Amino acid sequence: MKQIGMDKRIEKKKWNQTKTLYVIGVIAFLILSGFGIGAINKKIYKVDGSRIAVKTVTEGDFQDVILIDGDVQPINLVLVNTMEGGTVDEIFVEDGILVEKGTPLVKLNNPAATLSYMNQETAIIEQINNLRSLKLSLEKDQRDLSESLIDSENSLADVERAYKIDSVLYDKQILARNNYTNSKESYKYQQKKRDFTDKNVTNSKRNNLTQIQQINRSISLMHRNLEFIHESMDKMLVRAPASGMLSSFDPVIGESYSSNQTVAKIDVQSGFKIRGQVDEYYLSMVKRGQLARFSFDGGLIDLKVKKVLSEVVNRRFEIELVFVNDPPKSITNGQSLQVRLELSKAQKSILIPRGSYFQSSGGQFVYVINGEDEAYKRFIKLGSQNPSYYQVLEGLEKGEKIITSSYDEFKNYESIKIN
Repeated sequence: MKQIGMDKRIEKKKWNQTKTLYVIGVIAFLILSGFGIGAINKKIYKVDGSRIAVKTVTEGDFQDVILIDGDVQPINLVLVNTMEGGTVDEIFVEDGILVEKGTPLVKLNNPAATLSYMNQETAIIEQINNLRSLKLSLEKDQRDLSESLIDSENSLADVERAYKIDSVLYDKQILARNNYTNSKESYKYQQKKRDFTDKNVTNSKRNNLTQIQQINRSISLMHRNLEFIHESMDKMLVRAPASGMLSSFDPVIGESYSSNQTVAKIDVQSGFKIRGQVDEYYLSMVKRGQLARFSFDGGLIDLKVKKVLSEVVNRRFEIELVFVNDPPKSITNGQSLQVRLELSKAQKSILIPRGSYFQSSGGQFVYVINGEDEAYKRFIKLGSQNPSYYQVLEGLEKGEKIITSSYDEFKNYESIKIN
């Protein structure tokens, strides 16, 4: 019985030893984990000093500036468009030459349009002839009525003379009463006939005058229509609408052009402008009259915004800039330039240079050098930016040094050790 009891005690001792080892292992793991977490919480990262770039925080005049790409264009550019469609039948000049206003450039051929114009012309000429015939007929009728009035007045004069003589004879009782009565009635008849003819002539003259005036206006309008047709037929010959340098002119014999299609451009050579494209983000910031500059032949050339075209295409809008002073003599049409557009006036600010650190931190923090071999993360607040600097609103002071190279390797650490 005692031996059995001793065996039970031995089994209990072995179980306690296993449990003890297990507990010791757990405690060791927790201790090691604590050391690891403590090391991580320190967030110290070692970096080779030759792999980082360091710049000094400065104070100076800050100006909100953006860079835009611009193209030099003539300040007055005239488009040469076709008035009628057709195929190229003849080419008179070459691209890149000086042309005078009215110079023939290219002749188009459109048989269908030409035939239509000819039919219209024939119809209008026929209408003009008909109106002229009507006018002649009205004028002839007026002359006939006038002649009738003259005849009536002559007849009245003859009858009146006879009536006066018969009246004297009748008073002297030489003429019979019946003859006197006939003479008197004949005289009254001729009077009425003359009055009727006179009234008829007057009314007819007034009506004919109105009709003839309308006919003349119609004939005049038809003549203008004929002139328009002739001009339209002449527009098959495309001419220079202004004097200047011809460009973008490359027609080919047999090539088809539609109505109102641009075939060339003419630079009237009155100066240059610069047309640039700006990101839509700055649409509300770009105003007419703002200044801009670009480098050319070792100097800075001043510009100002003349026009803001607010239509956004492919997330960009266009602006036109003109030269404040005379443009450089060596500048040429079509030349590409990079322009610095000033969105604000200069103001004193704390500045840090642009760098790849911004992509790593999003502009939320920087690593500030403390001494020579350590840098600490510091959160900052940035304002505007230009092609060279960021404007610092909070978090940095003049003279401090910051790392401006990429933070991708150590952005999750609070501090870094620089070797």
